Amino acid sequence: MERPLGRPREVERVLGERGTGEGSAREALAERLRELREGSGRTYASLARRIGVSGSTLHRYCTGQTVPAEFAPVERLARLCGRPGEEREALHRLWLRADAERVERQEAGMAGAPAAGVGEDAAAGADAGAVTEAGADAAARGSRGTPTGTRAPSGSVPPAAAAVHREEDSSAYAGGPPAHAPRSPSVRRWVQALAVCTVVALALVLVAASAGPSRQQQRPERQPPVARPSAPPFTWTSDDHVWKYGCGHTYLVGGPPAAVPPPPAEADAEPWATALGAVHAGETGVRITLQGTDERAVVLEALRIRVVERREPAEGRVHRMSSGCGGALTPRMFDVDLDVARPVARSVPGNDTGEPIPAVSFPYRVSASDPEVFLVTGRAARCDCDWVAELRWSSGGRSGTVRIDDDGRPFRTSGAPGRPVHDYDFVTRRWVAEP
Repeated sequence: MERPLGRPREVERVLGERGTGEGSAREALAERLRELREGSGRTYASLARRIGVSGSTLHRYCTGQTVPAEFAPVERLARLCGRPGEEREALHRLWLRADAERVERQEAGMAGAPAAGVGEDAAAGADAGAVTEAGADAAARGSRGTPTGTRAPSGSVPPAAAAVHREEDSSAYAGGPPAHAPRSPSVRRWVQALAVCTVVALALVLVAASAGPSRQQQRPERQPPVARPSAPPFTWTSDDHVWKYGCGHTYLVGGPPAAVPPPPAEADAEPWATALGAVHAGETGVRITLQGTDERAVVLEALRIRVVERREPAEGRVHRMSSGCGGALTPRMFDVDLDVARPVARSVPGNDTGEPIPAVSFPYRVSASDPEVFLVTGRAARCDCDWVAELRWSSGGRSGTVRIDDDGRPFRTSGAPGRPVHDYDFVTRRWVAEP
C-alpha cells in the first residue's frame, strides 16, 4: 500500500517547525483545498471520482473535519486543478504539518487506553527462565553421560568401549609393526598374477574411455538464461480500509470492550485496527488506484479474485464504527462473494452524492493522464478468508498479470455469525453491547 511521504523522520522534523496554534495546519490545509475546489468550478462528486475518494470524504477534507491519511489524493487534486510543481510542494509541506498534528493527537488518545499484554510479558519471562533451567539440566545430564536404565540408540558405541578399543589398537602397535610369517612360493606367485590382472584391467578401462564420447560432449548443454518478467507499464496502490458512506464499518476485535479505544475516523482506521489486531467483519472495501507510467494506453482486460486460504470465522466481538450516517452511497464498482468456491468480481452500479454510476464491465484503459479507480467489496459470512486480486493487462505487444494485495499480504475478511455486537456511546464514552 502507498505510505505517506516523509514518515517518520520528516514528520518528527515538521513537529518542531509547526506553529503553536492547535489545528492551525489542518485549518490552513482545508482552506487551501476549498480554494482548489472552488477555483475548479466542479462539484465535490465530480472531483472526488477523479482523485479516487467519495464526495463526502472530499467534503470532510475541505471543511477540516479530517486530515487525509496520505498525500496522494491531495496531489491528484492539485494536478487535476492544474497547479504547478511549486504549489504542489507547498501543499506537501502543509499536509506534513497537518498530518503531524493528527498523529500527535492520535498518540495522545491511544496513550490513555489500558495497556494490554503486561501479564503475558511476565508469563513469557517466567517461561523463558524455565526453559533456561531445563537447558542447564540437559547440559548437566549430557556431561554425566547417559542415565542408568536409558537404552543407547541402535548401532551406537558407548564412549568407554570406544576408548578401550582405541587403547587396545594403540598398544598393539606400541612395540613396532606386527611380525608376519614368511610367505610361501605359491603365495608369491598368486600375488604376482593378481597384480598383472589389475594392470591389464586398468589399461582396458583407459582404452574404453578414450574411444567413448569426449568429456566435453558428456556435459549437458547450457540452458539459455530465463528472462525475468519486466515491470508493468502502470502503477497501482490499494487501500483496504474504505468504509461504507465514509463512516460505516465493522471490525472483529478479540480483546474486552473496555480495552478498545473509541472508533477512529476513516483516515485513521488502519493504525487503529493494526494496533488492536482487528479483522474486517462481514465485508472489506478495497480501493485500487491505477495510473499509466506514460501516455501509452494500457488495456486492463480482466479482474480475478483468488482465495488463498479459508478458515472458520474468527473469534471476537463486533465493533461498529457508526450506528448509521446519512449521505449517498459510495461507488462500489465490483462486488465479490468470498463464500463461494470460485469467487467472481461482478460489476455493479453505484451512486455518489445523488449521481448514478452505471455498472461498467471490462476492458478499461489507463494512461499517465487518465487514471482509473476500482472499488472492490469482498463479502464473507461463513469463512475467515484470505484473498487477493489478479489484474490481467496488455500494452504494445506485452501482456501480463499483476497481483494486487495489502503490501505483500493478502486481504482478510471474516464472517461474524452470532458474535456479540457493540456500539460506542459518546455520552458515557464506552462501548455498549447491542440489546
